[in-house]
Amino acid sequence: MSDTYLRRIYLRLAGAVTLVVMVALLANAFLSHRTFERALAPQLGHKMASVGGSIAALVLKAVENGVAYEELYGVNERFKEVKSEMPEVAYLALTDTAGKVLHQSTAPPAGATAHFVQATTLKLLEDTAGAVRVDRVGKLFMVSLPVASADRKLGMLHMGVDLRFVDDMVLDMLLDVLVVLVVALFFTLELMHFIAGARLDASLRDLGETFERGSAGNFVVPRRTGVDQAFGGLLKALDGVLARLNDAYEALARDLERCRQVPTHERHPGMRLAHEGAAELAARFRFGRARQPVLRDVSELAKVRAPLFVFILAEELTRSFLPGYVSELLVPVPGISNQLLIGLPIALFMFIVAIAQPFLGVLCERVGHRRMMLWGAATAAAGFLASALAHSVFDLLVWRSLCAVGYAMVFVAAQSYVLDHAPRQQRARSFALFVGAIMAATVCGPSIGGILADNVGVRPTLLIAAVLAALSIAVIRQLPDNRPRHEDELPARVPTWREFTSLVLNRRFMVVTGLAAMPAKMLLTGICFYLLPLHLVASGSTQSMAGRLLMVYAVVMVVLGPLMASLAVSRERMHWLVGGGLVVSGLGGAAVLAGGGVGWLLLAVLLIGLGQSMSISAQSALVGEHCAEDVRRLGDGVVYGVYRLLERIGNALGPVIAAALVTQFNYEVGFVAIGALAIVAGLAFLAATRQPPTSALAPA
Repeated sequence: MSDTYLRRIYLRLAGAVTLVVMVALLANAFLSHRTFERALAPQLGHKMASVGGSIAALVLKAVENGVAYEELYGVNERFKEVKSEMPEVAYLALTDTAGKVLHQSTAPPAGATAHFVQATTLKLLEDTAGAVRVDRVGKLFMVSLPVASADRKLGMLHMGVDLRFVDDMVLDMLLDVLVVLVVALFFTLELMHFIAGARLDASLRDLGETFERGSAGNFVVPRRTGVDQAFGGLLKALDGVLARLNDAYEALARDLERCRQVPTHERHPGMRLAHEGAAELAARFRFGRARQPVLRDVSELAKVRAPLFVFILAEELTRSFLPGYVSELLVPVPGISNQLLIGLPIALFMFIVAIAQPFLGVLCERVGHRRMMLWGAATAAAGFLASALAHSVFDLLVWRSLCAVGYAMVFVAAQSYVLDHAPRQQRARSFALFVGAIMAATVCGPSIGGILADNVGVRPTLLIAAVLAALSIAVIRQLPDNRPRHEDELPARVPTWREFTSLVLNRRFMVVTGLAAMPAKMLLTGICFYLLPLHLVASGSTQSMAGRLLMVYAVVMVVLGPLMASLAVSRERMHWLVGGGLVVSGLGGAAVLAGGGVGWLLLAVLLIGLGQSMSISAQSALVGEHCAEDVRRLGDGVVYGVYRLLERIGNALGPVIAAALVTQFNYEVGFVAIGALAIVAGLAFLAATRQPPTSALAPA
């Protein structure tokens, strides 16, 4: 029995739970759709009644002043005003008490004339207390209400609402339900992981390794550092069996040794066979007790995922609506374009995170992971709270800077926590906890943030983000305060200016960083975080739609990221994945040439997600491949520190470049130009890495 077999059992159990949750969520989506359909007609009637009531009041006032109902003037002009204010209204008409049309905005749609004279429609005249009726007439929802007072009944007002408007409302509701379904699924998976996932996975792995060692004849008793495992009782029982087996073997070895000390003539005749059997036993099996712990408990490692998920979720809530919020607070500044001001908070956030990380890494070693994360979460919570109360772009810049410092502190501390608690041979798997929490929050945050911003407002949503950041403090307090150290661990330090300059002037380093990492991040922040939300709102869409599209990007990354990482098994494949990923991402930016509708933007986001998933994992690996000599000379902390710094500077440059393009041209040119930049960078990267590597480029 192997740990792979046991892990399959765990995955099947997790899959069964996930399937039950999905079925429940789908049932909820179906029932919600039915509820929407039943509630839509009354809601539509209430909305139209507020407009129709003002028209009916004007008609009644005119008649009371002596104007004949049949000879009203200015009715068509009022109808035009209503249609301009409410584009969803396709038809308006006034009829008399018999249902005859007296005034109408356009030719009556099919079935309208017959509907007006129906007894069920005219029955509304008997109720003058604001009765409203909604019926399906052809391709319209016809909202009818009486034009009558307590002592006078003039007729009916009919307002036809285009079915496409209603279908759009239903579709918007269904998309919100789908978003909630996906978010609830990810929340469920995170909750499962938080409750039992990592500990159960580690326990199954320990159990499988115990069975494997036993089947291979290795009966050495391991030293376990875990004290709270899911199968602790079973593992303890198995270790007890191994201990008794070793005690018996040691007793046998002592008896044989005593017998060897007996004079030859007094030895039992079977002693020679016993010694041969013991020698064969020692050759076939291993006995003893491990002096060093061979298994490390990962429950401490898994504790960081929950607070990291909650904290990152708070920041991700702002992705879909932050540019629009900045535009609301905009105050024209001479010499600075409005578009640049809108992109400035995003760029400043990215820049502060980039610059602060090397210094915060040194601080984290001094104060510890938990204290650093507590400081960061509290700082970010204060920043979110103040952002919700901002009065202008300039104070918003200050509060978003606080959020950036808090984000960098939590990010650096969580990353250091993983490095310190993960076994060296399992760091790649352990970092999946770190990346998984970030990607889960990236899936959930923008979509929920967009829905909240559209329904409760931007400022309340920022307050919710502040509450989430504050809640993460309670979870962070559960982290251990100790910081384990490795014997060969080098202290964190900030790269010197000479080291930074030597890497920036290093062709091998800049091929990966300047032609791959920075353009990829420029495209991500410039298009997804800046152009996409602003373009959607400017074209009449909603912040919820921006959040949905950003969620699609995150889902693509979650699904395809591990698959693409598994393909990066050689340097040549890594080159093609990185260069090809940039080209595919650039094609996403160029997709708006075909159209600026939501469908084309969805295609753009899909291509960007595909391209980023292709290149993101191979880029980091190529730094070590191309710069093996620099890593030996300077240390991987310095090389990767400078790489991350330049990568995040690319994050900061993306909104600035996008804002400059929009200022000079328009949104479409911004999409296409940034996409073209990524395509050119990808092709240049492939050209620069096409030749076989020289000795200077060859990995050690």
